[in-house]
Amino acid sequence: MQRLMHRLTQDDLPAVFEIENRSFQDPWPCEAFSEEVLQDAMVLDVDEVLSGYILYHVILDEAVILNFAIDPDKRRQGHGEYLLGQSLSELSESGCTRFFLDVRRSNAQAIKLYEKHGFMTLGIRKGYYHDPPEDAIVMGRIYTNPRKSS
Repeated sequence: MQRLMHRLTQDDLPAVFEIENRSFQDPWPCEAFSEEVLQDAMVLDVDEVLSGYILYHVILDEAVILNFAIDPDKRRQGHGEYLLGQSLSELSESGCTRFFLDVRRSNAQAIKLYEKHGFMTLGIRKGYYHDPPEDAIVMGRIYTNPRKSS
């Protein structure tokens, strides 16, 4: 199995939309994938097939995970952990030290993955999700950037 991560391009969008629609009950509409959102987006190819994506919003040394999904047919094979870990490392190397995200309270698998990567619960956003209605858990991780500490 070969995994390759690269910046999302316009050519990747049809596969990203398909994964988005197969992954979420309330998927983002196509117009939500604006140029601004896509500027800090990464995709994962597994054996030359786009199999996942992660979208960040980066401001100075902070990054917020906006959206993250792995093709439902490719889950539980370590691809999500790989994409999350590699993208966090890449952003950390470029100067990001703080990472944040919102996750559905019921998404135990994602919460476990984030905790494995050092994220901690910071708070709750009551009624954040709409379809179905649900609270969001706000999680965060602070990295020590080795380039700044030497």
